Amino acid sequence: MFYTSFTQIVPKSLRAFLRDRDTAFQKLITSYDNLKLEHENLKLFYQKLEPENQYLYFENKVEKIPDAMNKKALEYDFKKGRIVIESILSSSKEELINRDFLLEKIKDYGCPYQGWSLYSPYQQYVNASDYGSIQIPTELVDFLIYCIHKKPLSFLEVGVMYGGFSALCCAVLSKFNNNFKYTCVDIEDNFRDWEYFSSILPLEKAIPATSADFIGSEFDVVYIDADHSYHGMKRDFLNVGRYGKVCAFHDINAAEYDHLDGGTRRCWNELKLSYCQSASILEISHIAEEWMGIGIIDFNK
Repeated sequence: MFYTSFTQIVPKSLRAFLRDRDTAFQKLITSYDNLKLEHENLKLFYQKLEPENQYLYFENKVEKIPDAMNKKALEYDFKKGRIVIESILSSSKEELINRDFLLEKIKDYGCPYQGWSLYSPYQQYVNASDYGSIQIPTELVDFLIYCIHKKPLSFLEVGVMYGGFSALCCAVLSKFNNNFKYTCVDIEDNFRDWEYFSSILPLEKAIPATSADFIGSEFDVVYIDADHSYHGMKRDFLNVGRYGKVCAFHDINAAEYDHLDGGTRRCWNELKLSYCQSASILEISHIAEEWMGIGIIDFNK
């Protein structure tokens, strides 16, 4: 009865249009389900591959160099990294405060190979392996020089990953304060060449740990580069950042984390507005696109 009424009221051409749209929609759903199933099958397939034989892009993970090549490159970059750190320790304060000199040391030390397009202007800094400091080199040198002028006694880094930034930063700043201590905090221990670097540098490891393990502790400099969600970065600041004389944040321009409740950009924008009247706010940003960047809240002005 309903169908008869429908055919009498709705023209045949419109009924055909609706039928075709419905058919197309059903095909689209079927295609999506098939693609989803294929995605899951591929995921299972790649998970079964031996990690030492195959590295692929998957779910936004960076493609890694085949293991045989990466192993040799890592060995080379490890040795090179040691040489650079030792050369920094043997350099004079006058040399290290010179931006050109220090930038050359950062170039020798190197940034990890990642294949990121926004690293294009910094190809001379890129290592053949994934060893190094994941920073924009010119942003890093300006941050280090800023810290040198502060001559910190204590430094807390939250989120050290492989420790490339940690070793370099510790080597430079330890030259300007004989009692300097650098504390590394992370939830996983992936610090490369720890035994060697901790034997020549005033490094202290608090791994596994989080900023909550140091809540309320005072440091001359706190560097936050861990959980890049809005809430993760905010809680690191509330736990330790606001108690530091200087609190710095990495990735203040990182739009790729916006989906994490606003990510690092939302957190940084809120904090700088909150403290701009009571503290000095500085932004070190050398990339036109929305990427990386170092934000500083200097509570000592």
